[in-house]
Amino acid sequence: MVPEKPRFKKIIEKARESVLNFDSGEAESAVREAVDAGMDPVDLIELGFIEGMKEMGDRFEKGDVPLVNIVAASRIVERGLSLLKCCAKENHTGLRIFGNIVMNV
Repeated sequence: MVPEKPRFKKIIEKARESVLNFDSGEAESAVREAVDAGMDPVDLIELGFIEGMKEMGDRFEKGDVPLVNIVAASRIVERGLSLLKCCAKENHTGLRIFGNIVMNV
Protein backbone atom coordinates (compact mmCIF):
# COMPACT_ATOMS: atom_id res chain seq x y z
CA MET A 1 0.00 0.00 0.00
CA VAL A 2 2.78 2.44 -0.92
CA PRO A 3 1.41 5.75 -2.19
CA GLU A 4 2.26 6.49 -5.81
CA LYS A 5 2.84 10.21 -5.59
CA PRO A 6 6.47 11.24 -4.95
CA ARG A 7 5.24 13.96 -2.62
CA PHE A 8 3.47 11.36 -0.48
CA LYS A 9 6.64 9.27 -0.31
CA LYS A 10 8.59 12.31 0.93
CA ILE A 11 5.98 13.01 3.59
CA ILE A 12 6.02 9.39 4.75
CA GLU A 13 9.81 9.43 4.92
CA LYS A 14 9.67 12.66 6.93
CA ALA A 15 7.30 11.03 9.43
CA ARG A 16 9.53 7.96 9.72
CA GLU A 17 12.64 10.09 10.20
CA SER A 18 10.91 12.22 12.83
CA VAL A 19 10.50 9.11 14.96
CA LEU A 20 14.11 8.01 14.47
CA ASN A 21 15.42 11.52 15.22
CA PHE A 22 13.02 12.25 18.12
CA ASP A 23 11.91 15.40 16.30
CA SER A 24 8.38 16.46 17.22
CA GLY A 25 8.58 19.50 14.95
CA GLU A 26 9.34 17.27 11.98
CA ALA A 27 6.46 14.95 12.95
CA GLU A 28 4.07 17.90 13.13
CA SER A 29 5.33 19.18 9.79
CA ALA A 30 4.77 15.76 8.19
CA VAL A 31 1.21 15.65 9.53
CA ARG A 32 0.40 19.14 8.26
CA GLU A 33 1.90 18.37 4.83
CA ALA A 34 -0.04 15.11 4.63
CA VAL A 35 -3.33 16.79 5.51
CA ASP A 36 -2.70 19.65 3.06
CA ALA A 37 -1.84 17.17 0.30
CA GLY A 38 -5.00 15.14 0.89
CA MET A 39 -3.01 12.06 1.83
CA ASP A 40 -4.73 9.08 3.44
CA PRO A 41 -3.97 9.43 7.19
CA VAL A 42 -3.75 5.66 7.58
CA ASP A 43 -0.84 5.59 5.08
CA LEU A 44 0.97 8.28 7.07
CA ILE A 45 0.49 6.32 10.29
CA GLU A 46 1.32 2.84 8.97
CA LEU A 47 4.07 3.67 6.49
CA GLY A 48 5.57 6.63 8.35
CA PHE A 49 5.19 6.58 12.12
CA ILE A 50 4.75 2.83 12.61
CA GLU A 51 7.67 1.96 10.30
CA GLY A 52 9.83 4.40 12.29
CA MET A 53 8.86 2.65 15.52
CA LYS A 54 9.58 -0.76 13.98
CA GLU A 55 13.04 0.40 12.97
CA MET A 56 13.65 1.81 16.45
CA GLY A 57 12.52 -1.52 17.92
CA ASP A 58 14.91 -3.40 15.65
CA ARG A 59 17.76 -1.15 16.81
CA PHE A 60 16.81 -1.84 20.42
CA GLU A 61 16.74 -5.61 19.84
CA LYS A 62 20.24 -5.43 18.36
CA GLY A 63 21.41 -3.51 21.41
CA ASP A 64 22.17 -0.37 19.39
CA VAL A 65 19.89 1.93 21.39
CA PRO A 66 18.72 1.99 25.03
CA LEU A 67 15.11 1.56 26.15
CA VAL A 68 14.78 5.29 26.78
CA ASN A 69 15.02 5.80 23.00
CA ILE A 70 11.94 3.61 22.52
CA VAL A 71 10.04 5.76 25.00
CA ALA A 72 11.21 8.99 23.33
CA ALA A 73 10.26 7.69 19.87
CA SER A 74 6.82 6.64 21.11
CA ARG A 75 6.22 10.18 22.37
CA ILE A 76 6.95 11.53 18.90
CA VAL A 77 4.42 9.11 17.43
CA GLU A 78 1.87 10.13 20.08
CA ARG A 79 2.43 13.80 19.21
CA GLY A 80 1.98 13.09 15.50
CA LEU A 81 -1.20 11.08 16.06
CA SER A 82 -2.61 13.73 18.38
CA LEU A 83 -2.08 16.44 15.78
CA LEU A 84 -3.43 14.18 13.04
CA LYS A 85 -6.59 13.60 15.06
CA CYS A 86 -7.04 17.36 15.54
CA CYS A 87 -6.49 18.05 11.83
CA ALA A 88 -8.94 15.32 10.90
CA LYS A 89 -11.60 16.89 13.10
CA GLU A 90 -10.95 20.34 11.60
CA ASN A 91 -11.19 18.97 8.06
CA HIS A 92 -14.18 16.75 8.86
CA THR A 93 -12.48 13.62 7.56
CA GLY A 94 -13.72 10.22 8.66
CA LEU A 95 -10.57 9.32 10.61
CA ARG A 96 -11.30 7.39 13.81
CA ILE A 97 -8.62 6.38 16.31
CA PHE A 98 -9.53 3.74 18.91
CA GLY A 99 -6.50 2.98 21.05
CA ASN A 100 -4.20 1.19 18.61
CA ILE A 101 -6.79 0.88 15.83
CA VAL A 102 -7.10 3.53 13.12
CA MET A 103 -9.92 3.62 10.59
CA ASN A 104 -10.53 5.99 7.73
CA VAL A 105 -14.29 5.86 7.11
